[in-house]
Amino acid sequence: MLSIGLATSIVLQLTLLAAGRAEAGPNAAELGHAGSLVSGTRFPLAAKDVAAASPPIDLGLDRRQNAGDSCGPTAGNASCGADLCCSAAGLCGTGRDFCDAPACQFEYGPACDANAVPSGENTTSVPRPEFGSVLWGGGGVTQCSEPGTIAITYDDGPYIYTSELLDILNDNGVPATFFITSVNLDKGGIDNESTDWPDILLRMRDDGHQIASHTWSHQNLNDITSAQRFDQMVKNEMAFRNVLGYFPTYMRPPYNTCLRTAGCVDDLETLGYHIIKFNVDTLDYANLTPDTIQNSKDIFSNALAGGDPATSSFIVGNHDIHPQTVTNLTQFIIDEGKAQGYTFKTVGDCLGDPKGNWYRDPATGNAISAAAKRADSASSKNLVVARAAGAASSAAAESTAASASASATAESGSSGLIALGKRLGLTVSLVNVAFVLF
Repeated sequence: MLSIGLATSIVLQLTLLAAGRAEAGPNAAELGHAGSLVSGTRFPLAAKDVAAASPPIDLGLDRRQNAGDSCGPTAGNASCGADLCCSAAGLCGTGRDFCDAPACQFEYGPACDANAVPSGENTTSVPRPEFGSVLWGGGGVTQCSEPGTIAITYDDGPYIYTSELLDILNDNGVPATFFITSVNLDKGGIDNESTDWPDILLRMRDDGHQIASHTWSHQNLNDITSAQRFDQMVKNEMAFRNVLGYFPTYMRPPYNTCLRTAGCVDDLETLGYHIIKFNVDTLDYANLTPDTIQNSKDIFSNALAGGDPATSSFIVGNHDIHPQTVTNLTQFIIDEGKAQGYTFKTVGDCLGDPKGNWYRDPATGNAISAAAKRADSASSKNLVVARAAGAASSAAAESTAASASASATAESGSSGLIALGKRLGLTVSLVNVAFVLF
């Protein structure tokens, strides 16, 4: 019998495109935006101190609400059944309107997106040594240390507009910093291989952008418990590790706020994070139309007018989940910044921090090494080769199938090819290409 070897993994990609949301992206209410607020060694964390990768809080209630029933604080702290979510309106149910993060009340809805857990070992016990000269924890970094630089940043992605944004940045030769949230906006998790997100994160890295954390599900870190804050950070670390092989040391708190009085600063210091805020908030999330995005442009222009490249620097806050930010505002910021004599850099670069310090090795807790950076390049080349091989193999298989059976065109993915091979009397072998992703 004929043997067909496919020199690649076949990955089915899903493109998320929510009906009725493509024009403006998620609105401020969905994201919880009510406005914006403008050296040593740490010991490894003890597992008992962290609720990482843990189930939702057990409130000690015997009663579990059914779909359509009330839940949450307005219902006497009643929780929904195991397969249900508690919506922002306090009703049990399923689907995006009930389960979407950050709106879903995850303490009362076990199936809320925020309660999902990434695969693999949690990162709780990873050592957290400090390295480099950038402030760890504290009140947060709001501007670059190098005058004449602009760090353009994007929160809440990746999303359905992020690939186009990467094209724009690449065309302009501008690096950016992406503060990533894993499971917001019903997107399924950044390490979910049935989505485009893993490939988008790898492209961010390979294009020279900086990848940083924006928590697991975009909860306000001042409003949750210490255990829940650890959960928000550790689960995001696990997802990053699953895609990149390491996780960031830089983060931005949702809503640009992390208060020491709430315990937030202390927790992020314990976890070994640089807290990055901004000194220019474009308010892009409040200016979602072609007309109103001019307000965001004016905010940026006014900030530049009040500065001088010889002495000033800016960290600019945007969101890549809004189309006007991607297709309109970004090019304006780039053109205006360059015209005023500024240079665009990642946050890490504009703070003078070596690239290796931007990420932590989950095996040692140290900054990633030069060897890991070389492996980045090698793995990216392997990925390109594998995709090309996958396309060629798929084309060959489809050609064979078409000549043998018209019904075979309805089959896709590895299971479909195996089934097709059996019908044709072939032995189909799927050979996975292994990557070392650091």
